[in-house]
Amino acid sequence: MTKFKTLALLFAVALTSVGCSEEGLESGRGRMSVALSTNDSAIELSRASLGLTKPAAADFALTISDATNEIIGEWTSLTDYDENTLYDVGNYTAKVKCGNTLNEAFETPCFEGSSEYAIVDDQTTFVKVIAFVANAVVKIECTDAFKNYFNDYSFTLITASDTKIPFVAGETRRAFIEPNTFTVEGSAKTQTGATINFDETFSNIVAKTLYTVKFDVNSGNVGSATVTVTFNDEVVEEIPVDIELSDEI
Repeated sequence: MTKFKTLALLFAVALTSVGCSEEGLESGRGRMSVALSTNDSAIELSRASLGLTKPAAADFALTISDATNEIIGEWTSLTDYDENTLYDVGNYTAKVKCGNTLNEAFETPCFEGSSEYAIVDDQTTFVKVIAFVANAVVKIECTDAFKNYFNDYSFTLITASDTKIPFVAGETRRAFIEPNTFTVEGSAKTQTGATINFDETFSNIVAKTLYTVKFDVNSGNVGSATVTVTFNDEVVEEIPVDIELSDEI
């Protein structure tokens, strides 16, 4: 009987030792898997898509930081991330980025997104990150009345970092800029040679937003000429022109 008790005790100790060993491999650690999607909508009256070609997952860099905002892992491409990587239990943030908002030019979108998550002991946490347009988007429009009245015109968008983006006559592309104050300068020449200058500064500019600066003449009506500048359909300036409108308007 003593022999059987001794064997049973040894067996119980062995089981306890194996259990502790297996638990020790994963105790207090877990994994993280990233599911990425992109969204190119920009805040406008309709919140419409910008119609951008969305970058692939391989184009995004991934950064993981802990609850103290210390970066604990960086990958230049999301496809390089190993989902078997182990992390201590705790709270983390995954950030993805493609492009740079300081690359201010036509059709140069930057996508960014982040998501907070928690690592749970011996589990894989599935993290969904949506990358949105991180730029402010600016387009300059001229109505047919403006184009008919001024036979030559051009504008320059000047960003807060002093990047100058030329909008020549007929330009329809959009400028993607750092979300900050910007200025539109320009001039227009009438058929009689008279010149009018423009200089408007716009503030409270935020990311993921499409801004439209529109130039019109007298709302397309015949009469004494007034150039109207609107910013997202809100009139910001009316500039009188001291000559008669032609019948072409």
